[in-house]
Amino acid sequence: MQDLTPNRTLVYTVILGLILTAFFDLSRIAALGIVFYLIMDIAIHWGVLRHLRIDINANSWVPAIAIFLDLLALGGFVWVKLNTDPFVIGVAVATMIAIAVSEQIFLKKSPKSAQANQEESHAHHHH
Repeated sequence: MQDLTPNRTLVYTVILGLILTAFFDLSRIAALGIVFYLIMDIAIHWGVLRHLRIDINANSWVPAIAIFLDLLALGGFVWVKLNTDPFVIGVAVATMIAIAVSEQIFLKKSPKSAQANQEESHAHHHH
């Protein structure tokens, strides 16, 4: 059986794109894109701060300021959308929850992930 692991994000993107174009106008799709982009950018900078900062010799203040600015932009955008089109924010939150849940399910079923979790758990017990 062929491993489809690298293609699952492509499948998510295609399905989400089909649903969005069928049910939303362009301004709502753009608003969702802004929310998703800012959240993704925050997550990437958080990952750099938490896991890669030393490996890539990054200054902590750069991703920290980027996170702060992203949060300001996201907060302002969410505030405006909650007052003008709260449905978009509801769809964004529901979609992010659905993606997070499906990723957790996928990762628990993935043999590579199960092995990595076992090794990580094993490593924590020896420190």
